[in-house]
Amino acid sequence: MKVSLIHMKVRGTIKENLKAAAMAIQKAARQKPAFIALPEYFSVPNNMEEFISAEKISRETYAETLNFLEKTSRDLQGIYFLGGTVLEEAEGKFYNTSTLWLNGTLVGKYRKINPITIEVKAGVSRGDKPTVYNTDHCKVGMLICADMFDSATVKAVVDLGAELVFLPVAAMGTHPHVKGHPLTEKLATENGIYVAKVGNVSSNARVGRSAFITPWGIAQEATDAVKDSVMTIDFDMQKLREYRRTLKK
Repeated sequence: MKVSLIHMKVRGTIKENLKAAAMAIQKAARQKPAFIALPEYFSVPNNMEEFISAEKISRETYAETLNFLEKTSRDLQGIYFLGGTVLEEAEGKFYNTSTLWLNGTLVGKYRKINPITIEVKAGVSRGDKPTVYNTDHCKVGMLICADMFDSATVKAVVDLGAELVFLPVAAMGTHPHVKGHPLTEKLATENGIYVAKVGNVSSNARVGRSAFITPWGIAQEATDAVKDSVMTIDFDMQKLREYRRTLKK
């Protein structure tokens, strides 16, 4: 089962970000994957450190980004498309929301349960519903960045049966350097899941390094270079399911 990640350098305008995403998606689609995934806040201009008003960013990016995701998904016939994240408004609140598409139809969405401090100060609200969707290929769990630090959120997704977890993330220049992907590696090994961590990088790649993580370790990861790249892997679902059976013994 092929999965492609769009590892992106963040630009200064939404149009530049969407153009870069479109070019990378076209490249990924030529490999005929089952899934293509974008990073957290992939369309939002500039660095996360400049994240001041969720309302302002939502007003400026939500509609254009959703139109892009719907149109792109229509063009990706037969490919599940994880649309990174957008700032969604609902009943006067703003959520960091990840969307899953197929053939131009919104299959489902997930609102980040654990927004970070800079998001909360900007007005991002907490979601409250762990999310797993059945697809034609496997059960897909959806988490966003700092959700990985909350064991209850992770456990809820695992308990819902997730086999492949998509984890869109965004780089923060203030984040300490971390060797490897210790949290996701632990999650994958202990629960028998594949993790597709897909990053948005800016001034540096801290936290934003994309990676494919298996119960047996890191299968592939992006370099520290601040540039766009497409990463694709062919996950062996039978091997994963056999490993999961050993965990239940």
